[in-house]
Amino acid sequence: MRDPGSHRRSMARRSMIGQSMVEYLIVLMFFVLALTAGPHSPLERLFEAFGDRYERFTHAMSMP
Repeated sequence: MRDPGSHRRSMARRSMIGQSMVEYLIVLMFFVLALTAGPHSPLERLFEAFGDRYERFTHAMSMP
């Protein structure tokens, strides 16, 4: 026989997992917002640094 309380425990577990997913999603959204906000965002500076290093690399490789 099945325990009548097992269904309730299963539903409670799913609800807790759903709540955790929402919390992780909110934290991730704030993290992405922090990386992309502002005129000189950290993400923009990272891409500029990659571009600068690539430009220097290609210049050095083109030297005879």
